[in-house]
Amino acid sequence: MEMPLFRLLCLVATAISFLVIIPTNYLHHRPAEINAAVFCFGLSALWLFRRACQGKHHLKSFFFLLLLLLNLVWFPSGGTSGSSGYFFYCLFLYPPIFYRGKTRWLLLVLAVADAVMLLAAEIVFPGSVVHYAAAYDRTADLAVGLVMSAFCCSMMLWLLLEQHDREQRRLMSLNEELRMAMDDRACVESSMLQNRELLHAVIEGTTDAVFVKNLQGQYLLFNRAAEAMTGVSAGQALGNDDHAVFPPDVAQKAMAKDRYVLETREPQTNEVNLASPDGETRIFEAIKGPLQDGKGNLVGVFGISRDVTERRRMAEELRKLNEELELRVIERTGRLEAAMREQESFSYSVSHDLRGPLRHINSYTAIIEEEFGAELPAEAKRYMDRIRNSSRIMGDLIDDLLELSRIGRSELNKVPVSLSELAGGIGHQLLESEPARQAELVIEPGLRVHGDRVLLRQLLENLLDNAWKYSRGRGCARIEVGKSDWGERDAFFVRDNGVGFDMTYQDKLFGAFQRLHGSEFEGTGIGLATVKRIVERHGGTVWAQGEVDAGATIYFTLS
Repeated sequence: MEMPLFRLLCLVATAISFLVIIPTNYLHHRPAEINAAVFCFGLSALWLFRRACQGKHHLKSFFFLLLLLLNLVWFPSGGTSGSSGYFFYCLFLYPPIFYRGKTRWLLLVLAVADAVMLLAAEIVFPGSVVHYAAAYDRTADLAVGLVMSAFCCSMMLWLLLEQHDREQRRLMSLNEELRMAMDDRACVESSMLQNRELLHAVIEGTTDAVFVKNLQGQYLLFNRAAEAMTGVSAGQALGNDDHAVFPPDVAQKAMAKDRYVLETREPQTNEVNLASPDGETRIFEAIKGPLQDGKGNLVGVFGISRDVTERRRMAEELRKLNEELELRVIERTGRLEAAMREQESFSYSVSHDLRGPLRHINSYTAIIEEEFGAELPAEAKRYMDRIRNSSRIMGDLIDDLLELSRIGRSELNKVPVSLSELAGGIGHQLLESEPARQAELVIEPGLRVHGDRVLLRQLLENLLDNAWKYSRGRGCARIEVGKSDWGERDAFFVRDNGVGFDMTYQDKLFGAFQRLHGSEFEGTGIGLATVKRIVERHGGTVWAQGEVDAGATIYFTLS
């Protein structure tokens, strides 16, 4: 604000000098030296205005030019009886407006001292004063001086008041900003205090020992858990190193670990065995790390120690239990494998040994029919048919037992297998076996698995044979082979619209020699047991869903 005013002041001084004072003095026949001084002052004020417009503000130059002008025209313009004295008021207002501090007071004192000296000189040398030629001239000069000085003083006073108001507003704004800053600082300090109290509560409330050391290894923080761990109070530990807390050997190791952390600037974790205050040796998991300030400077070491004695004890007990369980599993697995081998051997032996008597039965019945067929009565022939039929059933049963035994003994040869192709081939054979039968076989394409091709073919043959057999009584049989989602695995299925079964007996469905239907459906009860054995050898599961006279679905998964 002072710089625009200075430019305005220079411009007004130039205008008053050339447009008011010089013409007035000329009309009233004032001494020529007055107009010469005023002319020089006007030119100087104009030059100062141009410099101010260029950003160069010569504030003191204007002050001293005005002071020099007043001194030059004081006596020629009538001294105290003239108008020069009015302009001293402008000179007195100049320093308070444009300066601060010591300079303001020095210039103000200089202006007052100069005015006093002029008054004193006029008293001492009264003849030096040039009086007005007429009273009218003095009145006109006083009027012009009064108006011009009043205008300049008013302008400067207005600026001074405006500056005061601006400073007042600025101070009020600064005061408001300061108040807000103080409020913010109070909030921050309150938040920091709450955080500090919260952190202190967490550190003191945790069951883990927490400590902080400076670069010299002296404790700066030692919480209650650390007191309980060492049996040393915080008062004894703070300000001291590890020798005040631990036995000498433990203290040396701890201090060596601190030095290593400070050198590497990386956290370290290790286990420490310490004797508790009650004499029991406890195991602690200790974590130490470098402590840095906000600028990243290394200022110390922090540490957290947790009592893991019970956890280690439980882990050791769990390890022993696992070892014992593993031994039991190995032992039971061995017994189970031996039992399975014995069962398979027994099944094979029984099946093999039964073939001899069956061959004899078949041979003797054939001889009897051949030699005595014509002489046998009808009742005897009926008995012979029943003997042959029973022998055939027994032969099928022996074959199934041998197949079941072979499945348990054979080694798996897993390769990529297309269930869709296998099912299609088996289904085609079934359709050719009974060409007059109305049946629809629906096989989902792209059913691929990884397994033993021979066993998987046996699995599908048994399932499709069952579906074909139990849907024989339908006008149009429908058999489906597909896949559905079952958790993380794919569940394959074979579905038919046959006679179904009662879900009450589903547990018996996959047992050997278990049959849920009468003699109108041929079979030995080994087929689904074989399916279960094949699925289990592939690491999968098998289950069934069905409803009486509404069909059945057999599901199976493979690993």
